[in-house]
Amino acid sequence: MLYTDADIASKMVLQRDTEVPITGGAAPGETVMVRVIRNGKTLAEGESKAGENGRFTVMLPPVSGSREPCEAVVCAGGESLTLTDVLYGDVFHITGQSNMELPIFRVFDPLDPSKPFSGEKRTPDNPYIREFRAPITPCFDPAAEDGYWTSGCWLTSEHPRAAEMSAVGYFFAEELFSRLRVPIGLINTSAGGAPIEGFLPYEELRRLRCCDEFLDFASVPGWMERTAEEDNRRCREYYAMLDREDRLGERVLAGNYPDGEAVSLPFWINGFSGRIWLWTEFDLPEDFDCGEAMLILGTLTDSDFTYINGEKAGETGYMYPPRYYPAGKTLRPGRNRLAVRLDIFGGQGGFTYGKRWCIKSGDSILDLSENWHYAKAVSAGPLRPATFFQGLPLALYSVTAPVYRRKFKAMVIYQGESNCHNAERYRELFTRFIGYYRERVGREIPVIFTQLPEFGMNDDSWAVLRQAQLDCTLLPRTAMAVTIGTGEVNDLHPINKWDVGRRLALCAGRLVYDGEGYAPVRCTAVKQEGLTVRLIFSEDVTLSRRENSYFEAVRGGVPETVRAEQTAPREITLALTSPQPEQIRYAYMTSPAEPQLFDRDGAPVSPFVVSVN
Repeated sequence: MLYTDADIASKMVLQRDTEVPITGGAAPGETVMVRVIRNGKTLAEGESKAGENGRFTVMLPPVSGSREPCEAVVCAGGESLTLTDVLYGDVFHITGQSNMELPIFRVFDPLDPSKPFSGEKRTPDNPYIREFRAPITPCFDPAAEDGYWTSGCWLTSEHPRAAEMSAVGYFFAEELFSRLRVPIGLINTSAGGAPIEGFLPYEELRRLRCCDEFLDFASVPGWMERTAEEDNRRCREYYAMLDREDRLGERVLAGNYPDGEAVSLPFWINGFSGRIWLWTEFDLPEDFDCGEAMLILGTLTDSDFTYINGEKAGETGYMYPPRYYPAGKTLRPGRNRLAVRLDIFGGQGGFTYGKRWCIKSGDSILDLSENWHYAKAVSAGPLRPATFFQGLPLALYSVTAPVYRRKFKAMVIYQGESNCHNAERYRELFTRFIGYYRERVGREIPVIFTQLPEFGMNDDSWAVLRQAQLDCTLLPRTAMAVTIGTGEVNDLHPINKWDVGRRLALCAGRLVYDGEGYAPVRCTAVKQEGLTVRLIFSEDVTLSRRENSYFEAVRGGVPETVRAEQTAPREITLALTSPQPEQIRYAYMTSPAEPQLFDRDGAPVSPFVVSVN
């Protein structure tokens, strides 16, 4: 039976101006012919024979980019397939972890309709930006390498799931489209929680000696299946125990409240695992429009069921997604009851600080931060989390492997959060990932990567990893988008993906299209004269007028904030309070949320550490 691979399908975008492979399956030995037709004219054609395994690859000659669609007709042994609405443009491989995976619908901000996809427009509307979402199926077989995708589909602006496109990917593509006016295709293999080791094959991981003990047991046949079965059993028993021992739920939902402790939001409890109930009551005026009302509770740790007037308003099974629950069917004018059943698995949980807790309808907002009560329903030991397979080394190699057989312009990657626990090795691991990737693609393909933004951690691991990412820009044909100022201290998944996408597109413009190469602004020289240090940069910079508190002199391992002023277009002068520092640091902290140094394009300069000597 004749077929094409999942990404060789209607609505696909093929790379312009180069040979492209059309792949699939047919009867062994069968001749397969492919023709690309536009308005009755053949633009490209080719043929090949299916191998003994029934697989074929037909190489098509180059076709120029156009917003006018084509048809690709595939024929073999009396069968034919017609792939419609095919476009030629520029194709990018986008990958990484959850911040690249984060879909458009997750950047919705119900409190600020001026933000992209937060007003009346909630879905993408550019028909020339398309994304193939590869299926994410972790695999730990050392010999496994999928040559092609058997599932997945191209998402377009007309697709019912259009809002599932990567938000970073879409904003990146939108910015490029405004410049190039050719279709942009995205092949998305990102997966939440993926460490950089997750994209490397077994042999490379063994050479790096970064996870030998893990590979020894994870590569044993059946390990993942047995582990998943045990995890599921353990979690089911834990959840069943919470339900069985909960004596408060029915009372809270009926408004017959137990004795509880008065609290306000944000509420957080430490040293506890199990189930708690929180409740409050509030009044809505008679003229309050309940129909379009939304309950907004920020993010919670860990799992919640939320009820309004005893009816379920929404549920979320883990800590990261924002709780935006439609409330129009459960609210009513007058007195209302709100209850949250919160299951806490890891010894601490509650409502995330710095969020908003309210009911919104149109321009009306009712604050819900006060007058809460809570009570413990079930005290239990911590629940060991289920194994997060896609967050492990090797897991995503076979998912990524098919992309090596495709033609595309560059790779764009947003990754690093899952490597912060071992940030000191990131430069080595990421360098090898790029090297291996280029070996498999067969050329020095451009690589554009995203430096981590700010986030509230209790150590300097994110600062260390940002420095490692900056060091990786020394690799040829790479560019890095600096994203400090786009993050959220209290959210691992900040919604400002439009600035991230645009900064990545700026990198692509310089690296891929302008032929300039793209090196981030660097401090190239440090000149100390008594109690002043002059920092010389590789290009013009601008120090903001705000009070600058991000420059530090490090002496004996102890950092001290120093005053900075701009003394020349490429020069910043620091006033020291102690002589002979060993290092100068800029924005070397977990959450540099307000950048103070900018490049010629108005983008933030990367945080950095330089030796005074």
